[in-house]
Amino acid sequence: MHEQPIRFAIAGAGMIARYHAEAIAATPGARLVAVCRSGGGATGEAAARFGVPCAPSYAAMLARGDVDAVCLCTPSGLHAEQAIAAARAGVHVLAEKPLALTLADADAMIAACAEHGVRLGVALQRRADPAFQALRAAIAAGGLGKIALATVSMPYLRGQAYYDSAAWRGTWALDGGGVLMNQGIHLLDLLLWLVGDDVAEVRATAATLAHAIEVEDCAAASLRFAGGALGSVAATTVAPPGFPHRLEIYGDAGAAQIVGEQIVHWSGAESEQLRPHLAAPGPPGDAGAGASPSGIGSAGHARLLADFAAAIRDRRDPLVAGAEARRSLALALGIYAAAGIGAGYPGEVAK
Repeated sequence: MHEQPIRFAIAGAGMIARYHAEAIAATPGARLVAVCRSGGGATGEAAARFGVPCAPSYAAMLARGDVDAVCLCTPSGLHAEQAIAAARAGVHVLAEKPLALTLADADAMIAACAEHGVRLGVALQRRADPAFQALRAAIAAGGLGKIALATVSMPYLRGQAYYDSAAWRGTWALDGGGVLMNQGIHLLDLLLWLVGDDVAEVRATAATLAHAIEVEDCAAASLRFAGGALGSVAATTVAPPGFPHRLEIYGDAGAAQIVGEQIVHWSGAESEQLRPHLAAPGPPGDAGAGASPSGIGSAGHARLLADFAAAIRDRRDPLVAGAEARRSLALALGIYAAAGIGAGYPGEVAK
């Protein structure tokens, strides 16, 4: 006898919602049953585009009675309220990044989902990439020896039209930050996950240099990890025409380098699992997400959603649970605090 499909709904009908819809369609045992727009309205257009009913509101969507899980593809500042409402309705939650905009909201989401027995996952999809999973296993096995330095460089481009495309973009209240919180959170998460350590000390500076937005479009930080390694983060959306990000980790027994979505160098201990994933860098100018928000493709979301559906069935934590996503949020907020920017985050630290 076949199991009943897990019935998903999507809150939000923008670009990222399309990735979630494609991921649901690609996942055996998952089915999209409803969507809603974060601001309401235009339900007919959204229903036609996604091929399912568009509820007039988020509350109405949760009240349908046939929703097992919801993907939050709404502005980040709405995640906490929406996740808590879903948990109270007994609906599992897969939230887009970042998890929330404050640690207090993140903790409230985690607590509500635990209290009501639902799963909370976050779309930090690079953790689902087999290449990065093999790299993490090789590092965790001591393949680089004692880690000394870990760096992130993110020279992205986002034009003013990107920020003007929706009223919430580039605001503290709903976007929660700029290049670090919106784009950079993925690389902060990957950095923490690969190094396997939290950050104990942050020094930083940030500025808004080229866009008419409230939040930062350039940020630079120096880090000290709890285990003693040093690190750095340099990120901007002011780097035309946009370039691939780089993540590099150096230890006393080897080095690992990522360019874009490829592992281009490994000089650590031999790893049978890692070897098939080593690749030459892409063609010059192939910036991927560095040049366009749609440059990420949907494969990562498909892997992550398949794991999330399995986690619901198996009654286990998903690959990126709320507590794990809290770590990169804490680091982003810690960098903002060290740089003296942000709105309403006094006392937030990277811990």
